[in-house]
Amino acid sequence: MNNLIKQLEARLMAAGSGNAKRAVEELAAHVLGCKPLEIYFKTITLEQQAELEKLIVRAEQGEPIQHIIGHVDFRGLEIHCDRRALIPRPETELLVDAVLSLIGNRQSSIVIADVGTGTGCIALALLAELPNAEVIGVDVSPDALSLAKENAERLGFGGRFKTLQNNLLGGFPENSLDIVVSNPPYILSGVCKTLDRSVRDYEPKLALDGGADGLDLIRPLVSQAVRVLKPGGGLFLEIGYDQGRAVDHVLKNAGFQRVEIIKDLAGLDRIAVGFRS
Repeated sequence: MNNLIKQLEARLMAAGSGNAKRAVEELAAHVLGCKPLEIYFKTITLEQQAELEKLIVRAEQGEPIQHIIGHVDFRGLEIHCDRRALIPRPETELLVDAVLSLIGNRQSSIVIADVGTGTGCIALALLAELPNAEVIGVDVSPDALSLAKENAERLGFGGRFKTLQNNLLGGFPENSLDIVVSNPPYILSGVCKTLDRSVRDYEPKLALDGGADGLDLIRPLVSQAVRVLKPGGGLFLEIGYDQGRAVDHVLKNAGFQRVEIIKDLAGLDRIAVGFRS
């Protein structure tokens, strides 16, 4: 098994895979029905090896491992993912953590809008932790909304998760939301062209491209959130690694109070938080 893994790893490295060993381990684990580190103690059959070969070929062509496997773990939830929406990333879990740290053990009902819901991972992770919450998953893409709805129903949150095809928060009533959370497109247009092909060719540009400075959707979202949040309500945004100062400025100019830029484990700007006065 070790020799096979090394051979497959070399193939993915030659194809330009960023983390070839981990990719091979995950694909082999998927075929063998075990955890990635357990594959080294397994015997692979000829049928399984043939199946693994098919998956490796797809990975060589640049298809994301998460699409090949069909799902990703997000805060312990199995989130199905495909071309319809952005693949959930580990750093986005920090966005959920930030919301939960504010709400704490709040027992009263709470209404949250997840803008640009994509797979629904943020919304569903919040619903898993907040039994009295209702989340509206907002997205301009009907394909993304269909995927989010599928995930919600499969995980048993269909009753508390609503979907809305909409451009950001346009049309929401004033003072109607307790929390607005979003992982908006924030990658600069110029940078989008340089992304790895597994991202550039397989994930929706709509969920990635944030315009010339990465803030094309953040600016209107912030201005709309001030109107629709209840007094004291919070806006939580995932942002680019170097956008903290700019987003801080946007939030404060819109009238948000207690603005904070939270860094990720690498010490980079990752989450922006502000509260309506």
